[in-house]
Amino acid sequence: MTLEDFKRDFCFKVEILNQGNINFIITTVAIRRQNNQVVDKVKTTIDIQETTNWIVDSNSMASITSWNWDKLLDETKRAHLDYFAQRAPIDDWYPLNKIENPDISNLYC
Repeated sequence: MTLEDFKRDFCFKVEILNQGNINFIITTVAIRRQNNQVVDKVKTTIDIQETTNWIVDSNSMASITSWNWDKLLDETKRAHLDYFAQRAPIDDWYPLNKIENPDISNLYC
């Protein structure tokens, strides 16, 4: 199916839950527009302390890529969308490619 076919029939919702400053749980669900039924979901759990340390380390002079929480959450959302793009499948759509797909906000309900 094409991306336009998918957008006509489905949309996504993302929920970010902070579990007591221990974990971030990021869940993305695909919803069928016709009946608002959840058809699939993917979940990522991120350890806050471990990831904070990693982000701090990534901002050193020795690191090639600097990270922050916004960038990490965006990459996680894109990885979730990539899962759905392969699962559906959605032809010739690569949400991890920020050059061709800079804005993913129009995919959410």
